[in-house]
Amino acid sequence: TFSVQLASHVTELSCRTENVQGQVKYIMLNPSSKLKGEKDWQKYETARKLASSIDKIREDYTADWKSKEMRIRQRAVAMYFIDKLALRAGNEKDEDQADTVGCCSLRVEHIQLHEEKDGKENVVVFDFLGKDSIRYYNEVPVEKRVFKNLVLFMENKKPEDDLFDRLNTAVLNKHLSELMDGLTAKVFRTFNASWTLQNQLKELTDPDYTVAEKLLAYNRANRAVAILCNHQRAVPKTHDKSMANLREKLANKRQAVEDAEKNYKHAKRDAKNGSAKEKIAADKAKKTLDRLKEQLLKLEVQETDREENKTIALGTSKLNYLDPRISVAWCKKFDVPIDKIYNKTQRDKFRWAIDMATADYVF
Repeated sequence: TFSVQLASHVTELSCRTENVQGQVKYIMLNPSSKLKGEKDWQKYETARKLASSIDKIREDYTADWKSKEMRIRQRAVAMYFIDKLALRAGNEKDEDQADTVGCCSLRVEHIQLHEEKDGKENVVVFDFLGKDSIRYYNEVPVEKRVFKNLVLFMENKKPEDDLFDRLNTAVLNKHLSELMDGLTAKVFRTFNASWTLQNQLKELTDPDYTVAEKLLAYNRANRAVAILCNHQRAVPKTHDKSMANLREKLANKRQAVEDAEKNYKHAKRDAKNGSAKEKIAADKAKKTLDRLKEQLLKLEVQETDREENKTIALGTSKLNYLDPRISVAWCKKFDVPIDKIYNKTQRDKFRWAIDMATADYVF
C-alpha cells in the first residue's frame, strides 16, 4: 500500500519496509542534488542565526540553574551540556537498537561527580554509549552551580534511575523551538562545531606556511571539532604498517637531504671563483636541495597528521556539522587548493558553498 505525504522538513523521497528484518529503508536525495544543497544551506543558515541569540540563551539557562522549579533546573543543566559538550538530545531508541544514550536519557550510572580531580574542581566524569554505540568518555570541570544541581538530581536515586527525571526530548525540543525558530540540539552542535573550526583556523594558520603545513593546521582545527562531537574511530588495522613505511621514507629522505647539503656546499665553494659551468652546477645543486627539503617537510607533516588523527574520525564533522563555506573561504584566503580539503564527491555535495563563499566569509 502506498500513500503520498507532503513533509517539507525531511529529504527522503520514499521509504519501504524490507522483508528480512522488517526495518524501514529510505530512498534519499543524491548528496549533490540542488534540493539537498538548499537543505544544507538552510541548515547552516539556521546555525548562523543562533550566533545572534546565543548570549541571551546562555544567560537565561544560567539563571535557571537557581530556579525554584526542579523541572526548569533540570532543563537548564541539560541545555548547558548540549551547548558546552555538544551532547545529542537523546531521542528514544527502537527495541532492536542498542541501549544508546543522549543528554535527556542520561542515567545516574552514566556520571560520577568529583569535587576535586587531577587538580581541577567540580569535575563530572561521563561514561556511556552514544550514537552508533560509540563510547562517550569525558572528564569535564563544570560551573559550581551545575555541580551542586547534579548532586541534587542524584539524591536518593539508584544507578539505573534517570538523571533528568523531570525532562524528556519532547519537552526540551518544545522549549528550544520557543527560544528560536528551528532551534534543536543538532543546531547547537552545528553552531558550536562551525564556530570552533573558524576560531581554530584563525588561531592555527600562518600565511607563511607551506601548503602542507596549512593542511596540518586545517586537520588540527577539524580535530578539535571531532573531539568536541565525540567522532572517534578504532585505530586502523593498517596504521602500524603504514607508519613504519612512512618512517622508512623519512629516513631515506633525511639521508638524501644530508647528501644534497654536502653536494651543494662543495658546488658553492667551487663556484666562488670558478667558471660559468660551475656556477650553473651550484644553482642546480641548490634547487635539488630545496626540492628535497620541501619533500622532507611534507613527509614530516604527514607523519604528525597520521599519528595525531589515528583515533579521530575527521570526515563525520566535515560532512555533517561544519559550514563548508568556512573551509572554502579559508582555502581561498590562504591559496590552498579546495581539492586538498574536499574530494570529488564532497566538492559536488558542497558546490553551492564553493560558488557562494568568498575569502572574507565569516560564519
